[in-house]
Amino acid sequence: MGRTGNGVEARLNSIRIKLVHQGVTVRETLTNEAGPLAPTPANLKHAARLAAEIRKRIGLGTFNLAEFFPDSPRAKAAAEQSETLGALLATWQKSKGKLSAATRDQYATAVRFWKRVLGEATPLDALTHKHLAAKIGGYPWPSAKTHNNYLIALRGALALEYRGAKQGANPLAGIENMTAVKKLPDPLSAEERDKILADMRKHYPDQVVAYFLWQFFTGMRPEETIALRWSDVDTQRQTVRVQRVRTFKGSERDGSKTHTVRDVDLLPQALEALKLMKPHTALLRTEREKEEDTSADIFQHPVTGRPWHDERSQRDTYWRPSLKRQGVRWRTAYATRHTFATCALMAGVPPAYIAAQLGHSVKMLLDRYARWIPGGDGGGARALLAAAMGGDSPLKSPQAGNGA
Repeated sequence: MGRTGNGVEARLNSIRIKLVHQGVTVRETLTNEAGPLAPTPANLKHAARLAAEIRKRIGLGTFNLAEFFPDSPRAKAAAEQSETLGALLATWQKSKGKLSAATRDQYATAVRFWKRVLGEATPLDALTHKHLAAKIGGYPWPSAKTHNNYLIALRGALALEYRGAKQGANPLAGIENMTAVKKLPDPLSAEERDKILADMRKHYPDQVVAYFLWQFFTGMRPEETIALRWSDVDTQRQTVRVQRVRTFKGSERDGSKTHTVRDVDLLPQALEALKLMKPHTALLRTEREKEEDTSADIFQHPVTGRPWHDERSQRDTYWRPSLKRQGVRWRTAYATRHTFATCALMAGVPPAYIAAQLGHSVKMLLDRYARWIPGGDGGGARALLAAAMGGDSPLKSPQAGNGA
């Protein structure tokens, strides 16, 4: 390769490394802050190690000229012609146009973050693994969830750029998600549930009472409930079809959150919620509904008289004050879903049926709620376990010793 056969060329007052960059044989001079490196024995050993690393990177497809030779005219010219990170992220965003408005909004937030932290005008050639690892690892992330969610956007953009490239070419390869601690569901007890509903009946209009009564006794997700229409209800079979969701921005898409359609059996309490809403919305159609020739939404905001836009008003205006008045420990309004699941499991309802009602797989249901199943056998499983382990403490046996 060079005068010494390893790609290193000793000049009179400098050292050059010979390499093949983008199909062209080039020679780059090693420099430091004072200028070209002198061909001393120590510097030549350093150059040999550097040449070996360059050959390794070229073989892996991860070599970046600017990383090794930042003062090289070729590296500077390549940087000027290289696509920027901002441009790549914008292209990736466009490729996600078919996703829901809520998801696109979340991705847009992540894209703005990476443009700010990594530099919108940063050339892609300058995004080395070492650079990304230092930036990502050194950032004070508020939570593992935020870290992992934001990485989805950066990972997607760089995968778009390096699709089909050699393994290891993507500079983000090897940068993994942070380990997130899974939080246990935090349901209310049946007694707490009933106290809250009684409080709401006392303080709020029927529209609010009906909404939370429905949430507690169907276990539906908020974005599914607020998108329900009267035409989704089958009064003969006493079921409701979950076939669309409304995001926090008010836009709708077909299917449930899991992109499937399911039928939910209606308990007497859910039928009571429909009865409360019937005088308010059964015959009321918005202009949009008239244009689309669809029936009215079931649930509506008691002040605006329009369908719920998202779940924030219910949570902040009605749920939070009710818990406070009743002295019930704070949980999010999503706890209505957890309460439905755990009450059903503790009553001995088959997990497969509960999973179908919630739109979960049985595995997901058991992963999240299995700890509530023993309550359904009256403590029988615990008694069996205690008997299997022996009734007395081993510390009470004579063989335990006298502490001498």
